[in-house]
Amino acid sequence: MISYQSIEINEKKSYGQLLDSCCISDKHIDSMVVDFLGKYLGDLISKVIIEWPYYDQDYLSIYYIHYSKKFKNYPKYCYRLHFISRRGGTELIRKKLGKDAYAMTITLLLNSEGKKMGKTYIKPELLLKERAYLVRGEYNVHIDGMEELVDAFPWMMQDTDITTCAHIAVWSVLRYYGNRFVNYSCPTLGEIVENVHEEWGRKTPSVGLTPIQVSEILSRYGFYPIIRGGNKNKTDLLLEETFAYIESGIPIIAMCESKQHAFSVIGHGEIKKDILDNDEYVNKIREPETNIILHSKLINSIYVMDDNCFPYRRVDKYIDSESDVPYSMYEISYVVVPLYARMQLEYHEVYNRFIGLVKYGGMKWEGTRIVRIYLTSSDLLKNYAKSQGNMSSILKNIIIHLNMSKYVWCIDTSDVEEYKEGKVSGKVIIDATAGTKDGEPWLLMHDKGEVRFYDVLKDTNEIIKNINIEPYAEYAHNLDCIEVYNKEEMR
Repeated sequence: MISYQSIEINEKKSYGQLLDSCCISDKHIDSMVVDFLGKYLGDLISKVIIEWPYYDQDYLSIYYIHYSKKFKNYPKYCYRLHFISRRGGTELIRKKLGKDAYAMTITLLLNSEGKKMGKTYIKPELLLKERAYLVRGEYNVHIDGMEELVDAFPWMMQDTDITTCAHIAVWSVLRYYGNRFVNYSCPTLGEIVENVHEEWGRKTPSVGLTPIQVSEILSRYGFYPIIRGGNKNKTDLLLEETFAYIESGIPIIAMCESKQHAFSVIGHGEIKKDILDNDEYVNKIREPETNIILHSKLINSIYVMDDNCFPYRRVDKYIDSESDVPYSMYEISYVVVPLYARMQLEYHEVYNRFIGLVKYGGMKWEGTRIVRIYLTSSDLLKNYAKSQGNMSSILKNIIIHLNMSKYVWCIDTSDVEEYKEGKVSGKVIIDATAGTKDGEPWLLMHDKGEVRFYDVLKDTNEIIKNINIEPYAEYAHNLDCIEVYNKEEMR
């Protein structure tokens, strides 16, 4: 029979009850679990519910390919912890964390010391200290005959014997895609381990994965991944490309050669728009020939899911001595990007074509322009245009009815004041299926007075001149904006 035991949480020390609970085997929990919970959750949690036994599909998948072959006896069951947030009584908190206040679930595994936290879903609102823009999905959790929902990104620790940090990073990305999109599957950890190419040596115990191995695994699950990096002199360009794919809502796998470590990147931190008031800094980050400032230049942090740290850790451009993450963005050596089959045109090709377009006068503007580059689906883009009350009716009608590829690259441009207000006055839409040597991948482009678009049925370029396009709201459907709330209200 499945049993449930509750523990009340009144302060950080209350999590110590988990160690003393007669319900939990001492092989499934250690002081690191308790320390993590106390440090990061504290008294934001009012209750922990212990579920036993719990048969976790990921643990069972590695049990049968590894633990079942050992001389010592290893049990098949796990424990699962459910966390109920402290409501605090305000409507604001209930709205942000959910009316049922279900905040988190962790599976406790029979792993080595310090590695016992298995599959975890936790709402980022509990952990963030500033506004962040994240990729996340909705996960179902069943407890005592009821279904709870957690908006989160998957996380777990590696077991150090069968799986490494790279296995976990791949698992988290594949679990996200498999849960959110019907054309992708949710492979277990064991399946991922088994899909490592055998030419690289035995699969268990694992000694780690290379970017090529990570790419091969993603390919086996229906992706067309690309590998970027490997040149220490071009780290800035690597980060620019990384930000473009993050802005596209695509979680990526990053690897640090200096740390021999891998993790998934799932979003970015606050956009420092106040930087644009500093003329000296603007002159440093603005491209002199085009007067362009890339949106990524105004962001100094990314958010990662790292199996060695608690979920949703912020990583800055430069190492922060106060951070519990021992690396910086500039230490990223490679990124592996899991692209869909129809996302054929890559970021650097899009960027180079856009710069050429600007230099040859294809887009007309004056002064500094902030540029944001991202991928999205044409369906979402059309829905966005339809909902924009302040978008020019001519432009809106063209975007809604224009034939487009399934996925498109978008380049949004704004002057400084428009950007600060979250508005756009120029846009370029590019066919993501265009070939690498296709010099004319444009589907649509507009500035404040002209719209040009490609009619695929007529195979002609159409131009509408002398119109007045007022700035309209920026596209913001790829990432969830996670606001920080006053945690004192929950106590």
